[in-house]
Amino acid sequence: MFTASMRIKGILPPFDFNLFIGLYSSYKFKELVDVVNDDKYYRVIYLKNNLPVLLITSSSGSVDSPLLNLKIYSESKLTRKDLTYIRQKIKWMLGLNDELKKFYEQMKKSDPVLYQITQKLRGLRAPATPTVFEAVIHALIEQQISFNFAGKIKSRLVNKFGEVMNVNGETYYAFPTPQNLSQTTPEELRMLQLSRRKGEYIINIASKVASGEVNLELLVHESKETVVEKLSKFRGLGKWTAEMVMVRGMRKLDAVPADDIALQRLISHYYYSDRKISKEDALKVTENRWGKYRGYAAFYLMYWSRVTGFLK
Repeated sequence: MFTASMRIKGILPPFDFNLFIGLYSSYKFKELVDVVNDDKYYRVIYLKNNLPVLLITSSSGSVDSPLLNLKIYSESKLTRKDLTYIRQKIKWMLGLNDELKKFYEQMKKSDPVLYQITQKLRGLRAPATPTVFEAVIHALIEQQISFNFAGKIKSRLVNKFGEVMNVNGETYYAFPTPQNLSQTTPEELRMLQLSRRKGEYIINIASKVASGEVNLELLVHESKETVVEKLSKFRGLGKWTAEMVMVRGMRKLDAVPADDIALQRLISHYYYSDRKISKEDALKVTENRWGKYRGYAAFYLMYWSRVTGFLK
């Protein structure tokens, strides 16, 4: 087993690592991919040559002087290019280049409600999946079911089809590859409590990615309108799903799923005294108050509502 270590410096403050890992430790289902244990964050990702590597991230800095330590495990020796890729990927996944201070300053001017929440969650970064493909599968699973139930299904999917790494007597899971999911059947996915239709959607898009017909990762560089247009060509992928993918898998944090029922419920609670609201009412808040930070603002609102127990 090859091991390497590195420090992640140059992180834009503030960054609260404890808040970040608290996101995963608060889940009411067993998370198999984004694992937190002993104040460390464990994640298996794939390098460009499809080699799985285990990343163990810990903090030795503070909120205003952040510093992360990264331990890397691999079955093969890693090159300098591999280590550079890993450094870039961990910054992407943890949002280490996000300019939180500008976000906070804008909320202070435009939305006193959300500004108060940002100060209680100061340093919280929105996570991102390492690939767009993973974000697409997440969003497909979550369609029209609760977050917790979707999390349980995702864990079953990972347990059944994800690659594993055994390190120091422990087993760590990677999210299933397009190749793995393309070779399953709707019946197998149905056994995980996915609907037959969702299973067909997942197999369809996994097959197109695995064959090289589609490269979802290139969508990161496209406009929001183009992303929605291109993703909507796939069976089962509409505007809501595309917006979820943009936030979670592309770091397009000026996108927000305004059709999301949970988000509308929160906007109703915090901005409309709990009265029933329309999509247009929600859009007034996301566009007029949150502006280009609406994806980040929605994430903070969702996180705070879980912390306080408003969303269970």
